[in-house]
Amino acid sequence: MIPISDINPAKNTPIVSRAFIIIVALVYLLIQPKTSNELFNFFYEFAAIPCELFLNTPISGTQFYGNDCSLLGSDLVFPNKNLYISILFSNFFHANFVHILGNLWSFWIFGNNVEDKLGKTKFSIFLLLIAFLSIGVHTIINFDSLIPVVGASGIVSGIMGAYVYLFPNAKLLVLVPFGILFPTTIKARTFMYFWFISQIFIAIGSSNISWEAHIGGFILGYLIIKLSRYKRNNF
Repeated sequence: MIPISDINPAKNTPIVSRAFIIIVALVYLLIQPKTSNELFNFFYEFAAIPCELFLNTPISGTQFYGNDCSLLGSDLVFPNKNLYISILFSNFFHANFVHILGNLWSFWIFGNNVEDKLGKTKFSIFLLLIAFLSIGVHTIINFDSLIPVVGASGIVSGIMGAYVYLFPNAKLLVLVPFGILFPTTIKARTFMYFWFISQIFIAIGSSNISWEAHIGGFILGYLIIKLSRYKRNNF
C-alpha cells in the first residue's frame, strides 16, 4: 500500500516537520555528490557503519578490501571520522531520488500530526532519539557489516509507530496495487499491519534495505509515546 494522505488535519503549523524536510532535501541537492564513485566515498566518510560503531574505530583499508570486520588494521581509511556524529548524519543522507521522495512523503503524512500532539520541543527530542536508536538496532543486529547506513527510514518508522499509537483509527488515503493502483481509505492501524508484513518480505528478499531500522524504529516510536502516557485519539 502506498500512503497518499491522512484525513487528520493538524491544528498547529508543523514547523519542525517542515524544517526537517527542507534540511534533508537541501543535503541531497547541495551537499551529497552526484557521481556514483564520489557518493560511495562520501557515505563511507560521513555515514554510520555498523562495524565502526561496534569496534568504536573507523574501518581500515584491510577491513574494507577484505570485506571482513574482524580483519583489524592500522591503515584507517578516514582516521578523523567522528563515529557519533556519523549516526546523526546518516539520517540526512539518501541513496537516490526515489529513496528520499518516499521517506519525506511519509514523514509529511505522519509527522505533522505527531508534532501537533507532542509539541515542537518534545517532537524534536523524539526525532533525535529515534535517529540514534533505530540505527543502534540495525548496528546490534549487523555488528560486522561494512555497509554504510543511510536514509531517514528509521525516523519515519518511529513516527509511524507514534502515529498509530496516538491515532489508531485515523483514516488514511492509500493506493492499493491489485493489477492497477486504486485509491481507498483505511484505518491507520490496518495500514500498519500491512506495513509490518511488507517488512517481513523485505527481510527475506532484500539485503539493501534496513528492515532492522524500520521495525526497530517503529516499535521504539510506539513504546516511547505509550510510556510517556499520551492520550490516544480513538476517533
